[in-house]
Amino acid sequence: METTLLILVFVVLSILVGVTVRALLKNTAIPYSVALLVFGLLLGLMSQAGYIKEPIEEINLSIRLGAALDPNLILFIFLPALVFESAFALEVHLFKRMFSQIALLAVPGLVICTCMTAFMVMWLLPWEWSFPVALMFGAIVSATDPVAVVALLKEMCSRARLQTLIEGESLINDGTAIVLFSLFLTLATQLNAEMHMPTVVFEFFRVVFLGIILGCLVGAVSLIFINRVFNDSLIEITLTLVTPYLVFYVAEHVFHASGIVAVVTLALIYAGPGRTCFSPEVIHHLHHFWQTLAYLFNTLIFILVGLVVATRVTDASLDSWGYLFVIFLGVLIIRSLAVLGLMPFLSRLGVGINKEKAIVLTWGGLRGAVSMALALMVAANDSLPLDIRNQILFLTAGVVVLTIVINGGTMRIVMAKLGLDKLPKAKQKTLEKVKSAIHQDVESLKGTLKSDPSMQMVNWEKVESKLSDLKPSDETLAQQGKEEETGTEYLRKLLETERQYYWNQFSQGLLSKKATTLLVTAIEQALDGEPKIAPRPYLEKSWVVPKWVEYMASVPLIRRYATQYRYMKQVLVYESARGLLAANRQTIALAKSLSMSEKDRDAALSDMERNIQLGEEALDNIKSLSPEIVAKIETHTALRILLNKQRNSLTALSHEGVISEVDAEKLVSEVEFKMHRAGQDKLS
Repeated sequence: METTLLILVFVVLSILVGVTVRALLKNTAIPYSVALLVFGLLLGLMSQAGYIKEPIEEINLSIRLGAALDPNLILFIFLPALVFESAFALEVHLFKRMFSQIALLAVPGLVICTCMTAFMVMWLLPWEWSFPVALMFGAIVSATDPVAVVALLKEMCSRARLQTLIEGESLINDGTAIVLFSLFLTLATQLNAEMHMPTVVFEFFRVVFLGIILGCLVGAVSLIFINRVFNDSLIEITLTLVTPYLVFYVAEHVFHASGIVAVVTLALIYAGPGRTCFSPEVIHHLHHFWQTLAYLFNTLIFILVGLVVATRVTDASLDSWGYLFVIFLGVLIIRSLAVLGLMPFLSRLGVGINKEKAIVLTWGGLRGAVSMALALMVAANDSLPLDIRNQILFLTAGVVVLTIVINGGTMRIVMAKLGLDKLPKAKQKTLEKVKSAIHQDVESLKGTLKSDPSMQMVNWEKVESKLSDLKPSDETLAQQGKEEETGTEYLRKLLETERQYYWNQFSQGLLSKKATTLLVTAIEQALDGEPKIAPRPYLEKSWVVPKWVEYMASVPLIRRYATQYRYMKQVLVYESARGLLAANRQTIALAKSLSMSEKDRDAALSDMERNIQLGEEALDNIKSLSPEIVAKIETHTALRILLNKQRNSLTALSHEGVISEVDAEKLVSEVEFKMHRAGQDKLS
């Protein structure tokens, strides 16, 4: 019980420290993760030096308990949740487009870094390390840690492609590093061990591909269940919390596969094809839950790493410190050489990469909690000599601290020097237009307030100084209307806006799961390569009823099934065509507001009109062939809109205190049950 209470004290105090640090770092350039690591280091050093004594002895004991961290705590408690949250938040379509680059960095790139690091330490260090031990150390310090990288990028990076590349690499190469580490640890602890390259390669691919298969299986089975649940956030969110741990445990302990790869696969399935299986009303709560959980776990893990480093890495000689700094520089140089060597491929695969992004990719290769966990596992392994275990723990801890503090602490400066701390030009101009529109609305409201008799004592100078952040710069205002922009970024913005419209309609229950999936897939195909607003070949092909269906409809034994398939196909065509019409009519207004050249704007508007014509023709065809389908779908849509209105009104009245929260929940449940039944009736 005493140990349990001490753990509770440590967790509560760590989270309170995290909240305080986050509040203090608002509007500063200091990364949150770096500050927490430094705090953990200072706390551990103070505890070791005896500065934390009575009357806070319980706090001191809880700190010492946290410092005695079991490496499995990171791997089996923190890592599945943090990896899942990171992969679940990725834009799956962009991840798929960049997968060739990510895989190149995460597998061949990591193998290159591991081998080069092993040769470096064998040549540099005077210690009696075998080659398997050197390779094991290379695997430990070569992997960029997803926990550290993701925590850093979410604070400062606003470029989706760069963030996806760095984050995706850190997720995949983490799994690769753990696989290599396990293989080399086995070799390092065996007497007279021999490395058979075919065996090592086979085992590597077995572990990785088995992890992918397990992630797919658990994802498919869980989504079948989630698909049958309607708007129960407790069940749906709880399942997403349990399944990452389940698949990680099964992969690691039952099949001896890569748990990280399995968790990443599961998360990508949930975020991609499985997104429409979750209830539309739950999606927002689901992402909010995982963001909160990731924040809590990140807070704990960085403080824990700082404590472990401060309390376990002691009594190092002056020579050891010198070797540490040389190896730290060597690790950075090796990663630079690996990225440079892969640049001819990275620049041609996926979405490409330029010199500035390659520098950020190199400098952003932080090492963190995973490297520490692996080093602690080595330190606890009695099969290796004590000196070697202590040396690996010391060097790994030093590399982790130096990359997080030096690389992480200066990342904002590096990105600013390279011009990557701001949005791309097209997105920046859109942001300035938004700020300008907001500024005009505020000015209009300000004029109304100034004429209000109850607002005659307002200090308007003070008010305006507080509003200056949203006021566009004078340079921007002067340039508006003078510059005409062209390029693919604006076409991408139109397509991304159209895609978001479909997700918004799905969240309101006005687009079915299948129609949303069809329309979003068509958009993502249009985004691949050079973006094209029209034509939509995938959509047109999906709308065609196969000839064999018409033939099967005349066969007595299977007539019923063929007729049902044709009916479902017509429902899908009508819903998706209606969605296409509404979305393109909305994006026409956006296209007119962007500062595109007249030629490009006219071409974009022409393509949108082409999509509208395509949708109208499909609707007219369904109306003439199956008017009963149109009547059923439009009836369902009207009912859904009115039920949405009922639910929103009940929620508003509950917030205003007109009815109690309990009564409101009961009434909302009744409304949502009718929504669910209405959706089933539409498909029958």
